[in-house]
Parts: sequence; C-alpha cells; structure tokens
Amino acid sequence: MKRYILIACLCSLSIAAFAQEEKPESNKAASPEMSALQTAAGLAKYGYANYSATALVEAAKIFAETKTQPMDIEAERGRTETVADKDNSVSFDPAQLLVDAKKFAGKDKVVLAYVKQVEKSIASGSTRGAVGGPKGQKDRVYGKDVNSYQVKFWASELAEVCVSGDGDTDLDLYVYDANGNLIGSDTDYTDECVVRWVPAWTGTFIIKVVNRGALYNNFAIWTN
Repeated sequence: MKRYILIACLCSLSIAAFAQEEKPESNKAASPEMSALQTAAGLAKYGYANYSATALVEAAKIFAETKTQPMDIEAERGRTETVADKDNSVSFDPAQLLVDAKKFAGKDKVVLAYVKQVEKSIASGSTRGAVGGPKGQKDRVYGKDVNSYQVKFWASELAEVCVSGDGDTDLDLYVYDANGNLIGSDTDYTDECVVRWVPAWTGTFIIKVVNRGALYNNFAIWTN
C-alpha cells in the first residue's frame, strides 16, 4: 500500500509545460509512455535523495516496462570539460537502480524479495512494452552551458520532449523551429522539464537544454 501512495504523490508533483503553435490543441494529453518515464525519473530521484529502496525498485520496473529506442543524436555543445564524476549521481538505468535498491534495503527481506522479483521479470523480458515508443539517451550538460539537438517531428501529431536531470542544478528546456522561432519552453527552477506541442508542418526542430548552474548535470532526454 505504501508504494502505491508514494507513486500517487510523485505523480501529482509532475510538472508539465504545454507549448502550442498557431493552432493550439490543448486537448492533446501526454502520451502514456512519456508520462511513465517522467514518473519513473521522479521516483528514482526521490529514492536516491531519501535512501528509499522501494522507490528505486518501482522506478526500475517502470523504466523496464517503458520500451525506448536510442536517439543516437550527438549534442552540439558550447564547450567541453574534463571533470571527475560525482559520487551522488542519479541513475535511470533499471539494472543500476536495482543494485542501489539492494544497498538501501539492507537486511529488509520483504524489499529484497521484491528486488529479486523485478530482476527476474526484467531478465525474462516480461516487463517489456510494445515495440516503438519514445526515444531517449543519457547526456551531460556542463555548468553555464547549452546542449542543442536537432530532431524531426511529424505534422499534426503530438510532439513531446522531456528532460530529467540529476538534481544538482536548474535546467531549462527550449524548442525552436527551423526558422529560429520559439515553439515552447519550460523555465521553472527545477531540472524536470517538458514541452508538448502539435507541429503545423513536418520538419526539424531545435531542442536546447540550458544549465543555469555552475556544476555539470547528468540528465536523460526523451522524445516521442
């Protein structure tokens, strides 16, 4: 029961920014896959921040159930740096989440049994969703820097971009069309960002992830 309450609370805290073009379509709801990824990211960050093994297991399960394809898009960066990895990195990888969940669980037999159950489910492939779905990748944006991506979206279909960072800095998300017009943005004071819109034409859009902090931020980016 506790884990269901935890999921419900985190879902209610999800932040969504909707951006529209000339013909707004506010009735376009978030896709189930992207909503699931946002929920899983929130659970993972909550789990690491509060040493909650249950939250990490739930995050691992959702990530495994939500099949994604690699974006295979290299970011254009303002600069590069050589820095040591942070010890408090948040992982969105199901296998690593389960490893860390075991550490947090200690000798809790109930949680350890649940970890084992999810491990078997992932190994057997029974948690896999339908072929297709969103694309995503892990990346890093350095302090006071910008990562830019070029992604093609189809006309008259819901377009979604989600970003979830490691919690260390504020990230802002901007989407521009090929002519440099701002389509939408999410500029709150978190590193959880989402922009949704319905393109008026099929074409390439520019996605920019801006790091407002001085430290680098390890983040995941997903598009539908």
